[in-house]
Amino acid sequence: MTSSATTSAITEALAADPIVVTGMGCWAAGARGPDELFRAALGGRSPAGWVEVGTPEEPSSVAACVAGEPELPPAEQRSARRLDRAARLGLTAALQAWRHAGLAEAALDPERLGVIAGTGRGPIGRTLETARDLAQGNVGPGASADSTPGSISGAISRSVGARGPGSTVVATCASAATAIATAAMHLLLDGAEAMLAGGTEAPIVPLMVAQLGAAGVLGWDPDPALTCRPFDVSRTGLVVGEGAAFLVLERASAARRRGATAYARLAGWATGTDAGGRTGMTAEADGLVAVSRRAVAVADMVPADIGYVNAHGTGTRLNDRTEARGLCRIFGDGRVPPVSSTKPVTGHCLGATPALEALIAISSLQTGCLPPTANLATQDPDCRLDVIAGLPRSLTAGSVLSTSMGFWGMVGVLVFSAPDR
Repeated sequence: MTSSATTSAITEALAADPIVVTGMGCWAAGARGPDELFRAALGGRSPAGWVEVGTPEEPSSVAACVAGEPELPPAEQRSARRLDRAARLGLTAALQAWRHAGLAEAALDPERLGVIAGTGRGPIGRTLETARDLAQGNVGPGASADSTPGSISGAISRSVGARGPGSTVVATCASAATAIATAAMHLLLDGAEAMLAGGTEAPIVPLMVAQLGAAGVLGWDPDPALTCRPFDVSRTGLVVGEGAAFLVLERASAARRRGATAYARLAGWATGTDAGGRTGMTAEADGLVAVSRRAVAVADMVPADIGYVNAHGTGTRLNDRTEARGLCRIFGDGRVPPVSSTKPVTGHCLGATPALEALIAISSLQTGCLPPTANLATQDPDCRLDVIAGLPRSLTAGSVLSTSMGFWGMVGVLVFSAPDR
């Protein structure tokens, strides 16, 4: 099939039986669930604080958005105690979504329940711990299993009893969007009846901070809460964060049969790669433009149907300017709908970020409220967008679009609409 024929086939399948979101869960800085996450986004205040990442010999600190300690049911605590923090954050968020969807009470065939997790760096803390153990000649028998990215989806699958499609996907900062898109395709191909899909990341460790610092993407400000300033003329870079978010996706017909509530429709999606180099996009954001157009086409929409964009908006000089240029190409100059970046509130949680932003996009649809871009004081004139600043705005019409981009030009775009009633 040609690309256009594939898009048409997906669009027809979605028209006949849409994919809906029936459960949501998250665990992030200042947010122990989707409602708290959205309230924090509407408040437009960053929870970033200083975190020590150095050594006693060379102390240093970094501005970061730190999630609370994962809260797992007593039955899960023993089996999860050796898992990496990223896996425990992901398990916490996934179990929230699973319960929210009512799957704990559903008589669902385990072979029809799948789990797709996205992560950019995986169990990096456990890997570093194993390296330290190796230096002391004391590597434990579980180190190999607990240090693989597959431990994330594996731990979730074990916990909920899923025996359907399962994997952990890595697509840098577009990982969770890729996971959600992959889960949607499993549903379209009837490989599952329900899918847990999302992402998790716990990158606040000295190695990761050093890598991001060397890449020149970390922001700085005397006040850590002001470190990340997307689209602001004085922006200096991102603030790193940790967290997890998961959705339950089902075909609408399956959700109706079990009496589940549909909170939103995953109307369209697309993934792709921009050959711009190691750190991201081409100067004209060709990959973002192409992937966004495919996602909108899958949804059987045109750009004018989109009423809000939750932008990638990292707060780096290059990303924000290039993304703004790409959005102007997608919608046309002067026709881009209201845009905001919520990364100052969540921190840049790398591969988990697309799932956190998907929850915010869905909440925007449900409430009709659009979150502002925290810390935006003076918009960069090179970013010719209608960026929401200060107070929330009202969603006046249309669906919402969420963009995600990462190193090596990875791109993932999701389109959400109100569910059919």
